Amino acid sequence: MSSSSELLASKLLDYLAPRAGSAPPGDVATTTRNCVAAAVKSLAPRTSALAVQPPEIAGAATRWAREGVSLETVLAAYHDEIRSGLEFVAAHTEGGDVVAGAQLMLRVLEMVTGTSSTAYVDEHRLVAREHQTAAQTLVSALLGGHAVGELVSETGIAVAPAYQVVALSIPAHPDERRPGAGAAVARRKLRRVQAALADPLGSRALSLLSAAGGTVLVPADVRPVRIGAPAMTAEVLAMLADAAAVPLTAVLATGATSRIPELAARTHDLLDRIRAAGRPPGLYRVAESPEATDCDPAQQARIPVVTSTNDHEIGRSA
Repeated sequence: MSSSSELLASKLLDYLAPRAGSAPPGDVATTTRNCVAAAVKSLAPRTSALAVQPPEIAGAATRWAREGVSLETVLAAYHDEIRSGLEFVAAHTEGGDVVAGAQLMLRVLEMVTGTSSTAYVDEHRLVAREHQTAAQTLVSALLGGHAVGELVSETGIAVAPAYQVVALSIPAHPDERRPGAGAAVARRKLRRVQAALADPLGSRALSLLSAAGGTVLVPADVRPVRIGAPAMTAEVLAMLADAAAVPLTAVLATGATSRIPELAARTHDLLDRIRAAGRPPGLYRVAESPEATDCDPAQQARIPVVTSTNDHEIGRSA
């Protein structure tokens, strides 16, 4: 490393040093500035691209993923610091040192964005898997009629006073019948349906699904449904069918959280009967009568069903 390069790196590190009182500790801008300085220190004395990555870069990204700071915010902060560093190089160097300084800052950009993005996405996936596991455990407890107070405390997932209980049937996609491809196609179909649930139904909707279907619980207000409140509708089912690339059939009943086991049993029984009868795909609603909660299971099973057919065209491949 030449003396001019050493001088340039030293100037950059002085420039990137945290400014007293400029931002609170842990602030994204302050932390990214420190990480950029660590990257400069790691890269400046080397001519090889195989510089050691400072651990604080990945560590900060992992923490931000846990805290819910968006990756867009993180990368924007890094880009601001790189832009500032390039402006400093342009203003305080000349000749070949300008090129060397710009090349150094571009290598720093490559290091901090690549390392941060990888660490952030890895941690985000881990958090998502943990949340999905916790949500599935909670759904299983609700469907079994078990107390969920401890689970709610552990997971932080709120339980609503009432739910739409949706029994969902997801038929096999034609591509699932291809030799050797069935399991992979089914997994992709399920992932698409799970991803599609999030937008119209919100993060509080709970599901326990396999590639063949399952149960979805959508928080519902016991009072008349608020305008714009997330709810399973024929339109939402059409969106899920588009994601699955197969026509879906669902049976829906709404009631207090304490009635979830009863409503789930009833909707799945009606779903089996609807499929056995060859009824068309779509959303079927259990029409509750005022005295429904006082009926025995046999009487409840005979409550009329209102059909809302789904004419959404299915055409794309899995």
